[in-house]
Amino acid sequence: MPQFVRNGPIIPDKLVQELEDDRVVIFCGAGVSMGAGLPSYNGLVAHCYKTLTHPTPTDDKEWLWPDRMLGALESRYTPANVRQIVAARLNRRPTNLALHRAILRLSRLRRSEGMRLVTTNFDTFFEKARRGLDFGRDFQFHAGPILPIPRDDRAASWRSLVYLHGRLGGSDQHLVLTSSDFGRAYLTEGWAARFIVRLFADFTVLFLGYSLNDPVLRYMTDAFAAENIEMRSGQPRGPAYIFSPYEGAEPPESQPFRDRNLEPIFYSDAANHAALRETIVQWADWRDDYFSSVGRVINDIAPRRPDAIDPTDTANLIWAVAGRADDQGYGARTFAAVEPCPPIEWLSLFEATDLARSEAHQEAVREAAKAARIAPPAPELDFLPLFPLQSDSRHMALTSTGYALLAWFCRHLGTEGFVDHVIEKLGQGRMLHPSLRQAIRRQLPQELGLREGFKRFWWIVSSEGGWVGARRRDDPGSLWTAQGGYTSGADREWLRQEVLAGLRPLLDFSASSYRSYRDATHPEQAADPVGDRISEIADAEVELADRNHVRGFIDTVNGRPGATEFWAWLNDDLTGLLAQALHLFAAADEANANNDPSALQRPSVEPHQQNYQHRQWTLLFDLIWMGWEHIDGNDATASRAIVARWRTLPFLSFRRLVAAAVTHSGHFSDTEKAEVLLNG
Repeated sequence: MPQFVRNGPIIPDKLVQELEDDRVVIFCGAGVSMGAGLPSYNGLVAHCYKTLTHPTPTDDKEWLWPDRMLGALESRYTPANVRQIVAARLNRRPTNLALHRAILRLSRLRRSEGMRLVTTNFDTFFEKARRGLDFGRDFQFHAGPILPIPRDDRAASWRSLVYLHGRLGGSDQHLVLTSSDFGRAYLTEGWAARFIVRLFADFTVLFLGYSLNDPVLRYMTDAFAAENIEMRSGQPRGPAYIFSPYEGAEPPESQPFRDRNLEPIFYSDAANHAALRETIVQWADWRDDYFSSVGRVINDIAPRRPDAIDPTDTANLIWAVAGRADDQGYGARTFAAVEPCPPIEWLSLFEATDLARSEAHQEAVREAAKAARIAPPAPELDFLPLFPLQSDSRHMALTSTGYALLAWFCRHLGTEGFVDHVIEKLGQGRMLHPSLRQAIRRQLPQELGLREGFKRFWWIVSSEGGWVGARRRDDPGSLWTAQGGYTSGADREWLRQEVLAGLRPLLDFSASSYRSYRDATHPEQAADPVGDRISEIADAEVELADRNHVRGFIDTVNGRPGATEFWAWLNDDLTGLLAQALHLFAAADEANANNDPSALQRPSVEPHQQNYQHRQWTLLFDLIWMGWEHIDGNDATASRAIVARWRTLPFLSFRRLVAAAVTHSGHFSDTEKAEVLLNG
């Protein structure tokens, strides 16, 4: 949420975006004109009492209803006399119209000509302030009781300044001043109430220059609260926003405002409400020259770590990058090109923004279901789709903001923090978006100074073969279906495909134990460069595709007759799976003819108690060995052929299998055994 000035009010993202979409109407009260030299409503009443030399009430409760006090004066001194005094006081030359000009700029429509603005003030300061401002059409105004229909569609679009309670000029007989005037406007004749109700059905309202207990605000909020209507879009009517000042260090409770369907935007009233005035002016400046404003904010804030700056600067940066849906990725492109390169730590904050929007939408969907309403449309997410779930086959298109950030990611291919972030995503069952994978592959040949470990890592995670990243733990798996099929006598070829799919090795990564150990034991080396090998930035692991059901399936097969025959039938396939697992380790520079992870993760090639609770992929050794033993006991030629195949595979694991097999089998001569022991 942006904060346009230091220590100023924080403006909700939703309000900013709806203003950009021409969905917001600013509603101005007496507080707006007070900065230009006019009194508050109570101040105007006091002026009338003083001018008429009528005793001023001393009971504070009477001042809660200044409209009634003016009505009492009119009863005694005639409406004409009172309104003449009011007009004389409000017709004075304004002292400062900067706030009025800023409000006019905010009210200017972006998608068409004209403007939309409502005021309950009688003065014509907005008309005076408009000089030099271009609204693309003649400046129009309407004054109560003759009001436009507040709609926004092609048939009848309202584009003018509305003096809801009348405008100074003429006889001033239509000014809504007294309680009887309010009664006619909101009750008996009801023209003001109809305008308010329709306005809230079509627009989001921002109250400016009112207090919670302002009688004018009470009349208006009562008018739309009495009408339990939805927006014309079919969605429930959201709250109106209100700028509300407070004294002291802490803002008041929000609940009294929310009880009246108002969302407060608090600000300090110090220095005669300077924070509010400066915020409105800066907001208008941003809106008038969005691209320059975004560029200034991003270039100033982006190079710094988000945990080292003021939280409001963080919020402003996030809004500048992705706060305006129709900027066609301008903010993100600016961010991605900043020098020095923005830290990768911004990514987590970007994703948190998307997550908050997604959770808010899910809550709105639940509320809509309870109320039997149409669910609101899903928000467009910029950051989370960059790392979609592997089980999500849609691969939704990236927004212009998300696509623009690809260049930023490619600047971080040598950053440990980006590697860690991707590892975390893989662990959540996510993957890199196809566009991100493609961008990384295009960039890698140009990264001549990138260390070899980083290069290997990014080539692997940007691959398209589906061999990277373990499946989500809650996904149903083929070994579960194979388990049922095995016990019910399913077709064997169907069973083969299900088993092989479930036992398929996949390469995965976890956080680097090398860096963890280094940072814990040698903190002085924490800043030293790493990445000559993948193991310095990530731990490569091999997981089986249906890892949830591997042990359950194996136990089911081994618990029934014919288990060894079953594994023998699959022996050739299982050998291929083990070779595939080792090739995955080789891709991560963790396996070759002289060393591979089996040396630590599979102490004994043959089934043995010391292998218990080692990595799941090593269970392939058990299955291969059980199948080979069955073959060795029934077909010497086939047994020797299997061992011969193992000798052709370029990994230590198969040399260990060969050594164990020729030692165990009676089908190899002493000479052959010695040759294996000497030469592998």
